[in-house]
Amino acid sequence: MNTKIKKSLISFTAAASLAVTGLGMTGLTTHAATQIITDNVPSVVTANKTAMLYKTPSKDGDTTGRAIAANTPWAVGQEAMDDQGNIWYFIGTDAWVQASDVTTNTASTDTNTDAATDDSSTQAATTESSAESVISTAKQYIGTPYVWGGKTPSGFDCSGFTSYVYQQALGKSIGSYTVAQEGAGTQESVSQASAGDLLFWGSKGSTYHVGIYLGNNQYIAAPKPGDSVKIATVSSYFMPSFAVHVN
Repeated sequence: MNTKIKKSLISFTAAASLAVTGLGMTGLTTHAATQIITDNVPSVVTANKTAMLYKTPSKDGDTTGRAIAANTPWAVGQEAMDDQGNIWYFIGTDAWVQASDVTTNTASTDTNTDAATDDSSTQAATTESSAESVISTAKQYIGTPYVWGGKTPSGFDCSGFTSYVYQQALGKSIGSYTVAQEGAGTQESVSQASAGDLLFWGSKGSTYHVGIYLGNNQYIAAPKPGDSVKIATVSSYFMPSFAVHVN
């Protein structure tokens, strides 16, 4: 995946910057022993493995219950050092990642590179990393029981699951029921679906089921009462009607 980030394409400010994958920079929390660093703070870091996120810059604190996927770039809103000398980066809502789990990126200032090519490459990298974040977040909840009307990790119905995953992974609100989620992006045929897209069952305007496409003819969903979140294979006897690429 091309993680080349052109500085002119991304605006980073302490008050309102967005992670490359979409998390808003809000909910900044620190620890009493934390030392805030202001010099030479990287603008972007890339996860070098699946990395757990913490509510404060300290492994003695609580985790957020979320993780970021390997090879995904994230905008940095703050840098800090804990009382043991470990460096941490603030990358989202109450989300700190330890520096040992990421690598820093230097924004490109190469004036010889065609701007349109850079824009296209960066957009493609962002789309790919967003899909990876959605999928890795969704897989964290495999085994969560189906609950009618459920919208939290204590229990999901199909649209509650997709809504929660997109909010947690990308900070996007796609609606809380299937028909609302139909309008969250661009409609496409099932054969055109890419990993991270939504799959819908039923006619547009009256859909009754939704899941997240994983690629390779598989999807993940909260299927029905008495069942739990799981991965399934797209099949002819339960074929999705259409897909939506979330904008």
